[in-house]
Amino acid sequence: MKDINNLESVSYKRSLLIGMLLGDAFSRKKTLKSGRLRVEWAIYHASKQADLVEWKRDEINRLFGFSCNIHSHIYHNYSKVGFSFSAGRRFRVIQKWFYSERIKVISEKIRFMDHPVGLAILLCDDGSVRKRKKQHNDGSTYYLKPSITIATHSFTQKEVERLLDHIEWLCGAKGYINLERRFKGGKRVEYQRINFNVQNSKIVWDYISPWLPTVPSMLEKFAYAIEHFTMKTGDT
Repeated sequence: MKDINNLESVSYKRSLLIGMLLGDAFSRKKTLKSGRLRVEWAIYHASKQADLVEWKRDEINRLFGFSCNIHSHIYHNYSKVGFSFSAGRRFRVIQKWFYSERIKVISEKIRFMDHPVGLAILLCDDGSVRKRKKQHNDGSTYYLKPSITIATHSFTQKEVERLLDHIEWLCGAKGYINLERRFKGGKRVEYQRINFNVQNSKIVWDYISPWLPTVPSMLEKFAYAIEHFTMKTGDT
């Protein structure tokens, strides 16, 4: 990729915003008294991920000249920290690409998330590293190598397939989708989850790991992948 290390490039900026928006960011249109159309973006995480919020805030401020401040917010009895801002054309375009009738969608514009930072941020928000436990015949326990998954709570099967195809185009990793169910607020919720086997998880990891925010909460979240997938001095 041309200028992949240019942290001021259009590709980096655009991919960062798309990764945030498909993850935990929220956006809505706003019409000012003057009649100008703006969009509001809000980015919140649980308090234990305040360091990730700070990283995102600092990147947004650095790239777009904002001066966002972090504040606390109570949401459904949970304490969260985050920041919000109002912006113009560039943010309106991306919001239009990935919202339909106030609902997030994964449109064909996903192709514009063409820098690794976009997928890295999406994994920070909605990714996980599975550590599956097995037993030897003698009863002793061992763990399989890590596999990476992505929870896609609000997207349709077709949209998740589009994301999975895009990930394969980005880095060559092949995954699969399964339907998962859980109870939330006393109700059963169904959602699609993207899964990668060990070999393809390594491909994804090699692609995104240089672009993950190196903050304590993310180092802890991805610790099992770091342990098994990151080459160490002397490895062959």
